Amino acid sequence: MSDEHREKQIHKLREIGEKHAEAKQNLAVLEFGRQILLSELMKKYMVGGEKTAAGQEREARADPEYKKHIEALGIAISEEAKWAWEKKIVDINFERWKTQMINQTIERKNYNVKD
Repeated sequence: MSDEHREKQIHKLREIGEKHAEAKQNLAVLEFGRQILLSELMKKYMVGGEKTAAGQEREARADPEYKKHIEALGIAISEEAKWAWEKKIVDINFERWKTQMINQTIERKNYNVKD
């Protein structure tokens, strides 16, 4: 692997790392936002006449705004998983390259090849 190709791989890994970090950030915001949204909706339904916490939660979870948030959360989970996998593929390729380099070095030593 040439230095130029190796640098491209490192650049690709940086890009994937940034996208993976962004996906994890979105996932965290949506996960914690889900709890906040549920609390706000429960409060809304408490004012609307629901007396029990279970009833408020039931109504809040059935609210279209909550359903929309859960769909966005699903997309964020999918994106995070996609970028985690992309990162793993680059890691696997790097480890394969590293193993090849070690094997070539050992073979050169065994045959007394000098660079």
